[in-house]
Amino acid sequence: MKQRKDGRWLKVVSINGKHIYFYSNKKTEKQAERDIAQQLLSYTEKEENGKTFSEVAEEWFYEHTPTLEVQTAESYRPPYTYCVEALGEKYIKDITPQNIQRAIDLKAQKGFAMKTVRNQLSVFSLIFKYACLHSYIESNPCEFVKVPKNLKKGRREIPNPKQIELVKTCTDSQMGLFAYLVLYTGLRKGEALALTYEDIDFRNKRIRVTKSVYHEGNAPHIKQPKTSAGVREVLLFECLAKKLKNKNGTGLIFQGSDGGLMKKSTFKSRWQRYQSENGITITPHQLRHAYASYILFDAGIDVKAAQTLMGHSDISTTQNIYTHITETHRNVTYDRLNEFIEKFNQY
Repeated sequence: MKQRKDGRWLKVVSINGKHIYFYSNKKTEKQAERDIAQQLLSYTEKEENGKTFSEVAEEWFYEHTPTLEVQTAESYRPPYTYCVEALGEKYIKDITPQNIQRAIDLKAQKGFAMKTVRNQLSVFSLIFKYACLHSYIESNPCEFVKVPKNLKKGRREIPNPKQIELVKTCTDSQMGLFAYLVLYTGLRKGEALALTYEDIDFRNKRIRVTKSVYHEGNAPHIKQPKTSAGVREVLLFECLAKKLKNKNGTGLIFQGSDGGLMKKSTFKSRWQRYQSENGITITPHQLRHAYASYILFDAGIDVKAAQTLMGHSDISTTQNIYTHITETHRNVTYDRLNEFIEKFNQY
């Protein structure tokens, strides 16, 4: 133990062949000895037990998320937060598959959909893979954890025909043209917000989709599609072409208050006003779903062509939508048959 020129006490201890430096700001050597002894005890305990789950999870989150798009990174935050809440200050080397299974089961018991619970397990697994990569643990305990069966699917319902008719007839309302355009193009909300009149080819009846709007906080930004499938041309139907020609504009079709890209809060308030004024309850994403069901599916467009028009990079996404539409149509058919049989039995 020796005192440095700056007044701090220093003690060098050899631990596992490494020289570890401990410092103390105590006034006397005796007080410094006690302080450094406590530091040494904490250090030894830390070396023996390794890192806590929350420490490793935080490392993973702040190394992994900067490589992602802003919206994707934000989607990781809720499951990441739940991971830390569930396993907290447990040492990561002591966590068992049973600990993780209990956390997943609790998530399922709260009524979350299958997709949400699967995502939760995926984030747990990513954190433990990171821990394996950095030699904090030897194997990933998530390999033995299962998502409970029979959880709700959480699929978005296809909008009913009355809602679609309202969208068709309320185009003069603010955001009415936005809803109408999404219904007849199947564009994502961000793709529609980024659309300019220069992207519209009225002669060849095509709309070029090359960019999208995303938000960091409230501020809007332009991004390129994540995959090549996102860059595409969609058909410009005559009914939509007439609506757009009437505007006779240039630049952004859907502008914010300052004439630029629409802020997140601006879109939200305008959309809510549009809904309340016209009795509309559906979301832009449901309108995209309506394009797939009421237009592509009902017109007999095959799944491969629908994939291109929807901008899906994976055909399974389109197939899942078509399967859902088929099931919905089947249920409607069964309901109509049941009504007919009830009336038939009355005679």
